[in-house]
This record gives sequence, structure tokens and C-alpha cells, in this order.
Amino acid sequence: MNSSQLFDGVAHHPRQHTSPATGRSGSPLRDYVLCSLPAALSDLSAGRLTYDQLTDSHEQMLRKVTPQCLSEDDERNARLLQLDLLFLLSGYAPAGPHAAPRALAELISAQCARFPALDPHLSYELLIDVNCEEYRRSGDIRVFSAGRDAALERDFYLGHHLSEPWAKSAAYGLRSLVLPAAAARPAAVLDDVVEYLAEFTRHMARYRKLSQQAFNRFRPYHMGHPGGPRGASGAFMPSVHLLELALLPPSKEYGIFLDQSMSYFPSWSRPVIARWRGDSIRGANVSQRLRDGRLVLDPAGRDRLVRVIDKFVDFRMAHLGVTRHALPEAFRERTGLTRRDIREQGGEHDILDGRDPGTSGFSVRNVLTNAVYRLLALRADLARPGSTPANQ
Repeated sequence: MNSSQLFDGVAHHPRQHTSPATGRSGSPLRDYVLCSLPAALSDLSAGRLTYDQLTDSHEQMLRKVTPQCLSEDDERNARLLQLDLLFLLSGYAPAGPHAAPRALAELISAQCARFPALDPHLSYELLIDVNCEEYRRSGDIRVFSAGRDAALERDFYLGHHLSEPWAKSAAYGLRSLVLPAAAARPAAVLDDVVEYLAEFTRHMARYRKLSQQAFNRFRPYHMGHPGGPRGASGAFMPSVHLLELALLPPSKEYGIFLDQSMSYFPSWSRPVIARWRGDSIRGANVSQRLRDGRLVLDPAGRDRLVRVIDKFVDFRMAHLGVTRHALPEAFRERTGLTRRDIREQGGEHDILDGRDPGTSGFSVRNVLTNAVYRLLALRADLARPGSTPANQ
């Protein structure tokens, strides 16, 4: 599927959801989660089905499939089964976690005991990476929505999956400038990073096509519960954080975010983020390398770096705009959201203030505006003639 087709509402001819042939690998819950669960959730929303009725049907189904689930030793199939089990569990999110059948929670725990690398909650890695990799492999993608909204929800997941490689390439490009064997041609690296970030931002801008109504139909199933795990949020896309850590050291508020988010990033990225964070604190970031003279850029090179920051700000502002459109209730105060307003806000705001938490559980407004503020503060230092980046 071409990324330019995202959010056009077309099904793009996914494969028919037929039962797997005998011996075909996959989750035993595949057909139900692909076909029946979205219809059941639609019936719940319309009042045609109750949670008690849903629980009864799930208990019967789980009794039949549990022996097969517990006999499966293939790791890829275990990841797909965990995704299916957590889709079932998340279907109860609007009613609260206690509405789900006990057998479901027990099977999820049993799978985690057998495969310790599995997330016990619907994580970014399962919802985006595992789900979209399976779509690209087989045509199957798990969604909560039925009807036309199903294609829009699919594209919400695919948009994250297809865009992240651009952010990852930008992050590793900047990282190459601060390694002991630094890139020999920093200007060329910065030109590439500008292009990667421009493409990444183009992907984000396509989310403006997603209506608030369609988003709010599936968003409740991504939410965590007070006192429980955080929800499956785009805030945990790892390469965006690698990009920032390669550019500048983490501030106090950003450090709090990273401390509370580490277990929610995809498993491959956790040691990478931890290592880059430690290195960035010790000065292995572009802004500090410029300050201590270990990265030397001529005026044209500094202009290129400013363009990199501008493209990163473009992405952050596009993300802010998309989120404002999708979650207007988190932005009841409509002022203070322009670049100039954010640059002049005087510092970062509390991401744990408890007001209007996003899917990740943090203050959605403050997380987004803080990210823009950090970049604009760095840009102001770089753009000042003869200056070096200030201490963070």
C-alpha cells in the first residue's frame, strides 16, 4: 500500500478473512478478532448487545481454544495470539477492566509466563509493529472499527508504521555526527536529515484526513485505566525520541517522560533509547558537540542544522495540529499554541498535571508544547550570530 493512499477510506482490496487451512500457522483467534469482534463492538455501541452477553460468548470461545493456545510454541504465532487476546481485553475498556472474563486475563498471564518478552497490555509494539507487519505479510490487520471506519483505523496504524523509518534514518544521521568516528561530511548528512524529516512530516500531515468522529470510535480501546498500564500511544514511537536525544540533552521534564515511558517503548528500542539517553547526558549530542568544539560547522553548515531543527519543529507542530483537531477537549484553552506563543512560554510545563491526559496518560497539551519549546530554544541559540548552543 502506498503511503499517499492513507485515509482515503478505500479498502485497497485486503485478503478475504477466510479460515486458515489445516496446518497453517497463526492465532486460533484470528477469524474472530478480524471479523466478529468489530461487529460485536459496533453492536455494543448501538445497544444491540450487552457486555454480559459478550462475556458469555468469549468464555465459551476461550474454553475451546485455550488448550490449543497453550500448546503453541512458535514465537511469531505467540505474538499474534497475544495481540488477539489483548484486542479482546481492550474491547472491554469502555466498561472498565473488571468487565472482561477472568479466563481472558488468566490466558494473557499464562502466555506472558511462557513467553516473557510479550507485553501484558496492548502496547505500541503489538498494535502498530506486530499488527502492521502481519498486514504487510498476509493482508490481515486487527481493528476495532466496523464498516468504512475500519479502513481509517487501519490507516491510523499503518501511518505510524510506514513513517517511522524516516524518523529513524534522521536520528541515526544525527547520531553519526557525534560518534567517535564522526561522519566525514556533516553537511551532506544534514542535507539528508532535512529530507528524511520532510518526508516524515508529510506522513503526519496526512492524519488531517482522519475525522474526529472516526478517531473517537476506536480511541477508547487504546486507553489505559487509572492505576493500570498506560495506553497504546503514538507518544511511544521510539525513533522520534532517538532523534531528539541525538540533537540535544534531555531536560528535566523530558527526563520524567522517559523515566515513565521506558517499559512502553517497543522492546528493540528500550536498550537503544537508554544508551542514547546516557550518551546524550554526557555530551554526545549535536548541540553539545558544537558547544565544546568537537563538531565544527561553517556558516552554511550551521544554516543546514537550523533547517534540520525547523523540519523537526514542522513535524511537532503538525502533530500538535492533528491532535488539536482530534482531541479538542484537551485544548479548551485555545491560546498559547502558535510557535511564537510556545517560544515565549518561559519554560516547560508539568506533563503529570493530570489534566486532559492523552492515550499515554500524560498531559497531551504539555507534552506536545514542551517538545516544540525545546527545539525553538535550541534554534534561537543557533540562529544568534557567533553563538554556541546554551547549556540545557
